[in-house]
Amino acid sequence: MQISVNGEEMEVSPGFTIGKLLNLLELTPERLAVEKNGMVISRKLLTKTTLEEGDKLEIVKAIGGG
Repeated sequence: MQISVNGEEMEVSPGFTIGKLLNLLELTPERLAVEKNGMVISRKLLTKTTLEEGDKLEIVKAIGGG
């Protein structure tokens, strides 16, 4: 099924979770914010939140600075 990740189309299997997607993209959730269709997803829900056809995800990496 097709989803959009940071504006780029991507194909994933039905039942794929955001947690699996982050693993596929080699990203660790500790320093990320994930938004699904305009709603921020809690870190503890990433492995439970399944993706659906047409979902739009925005993944933002936190960068320290000062």
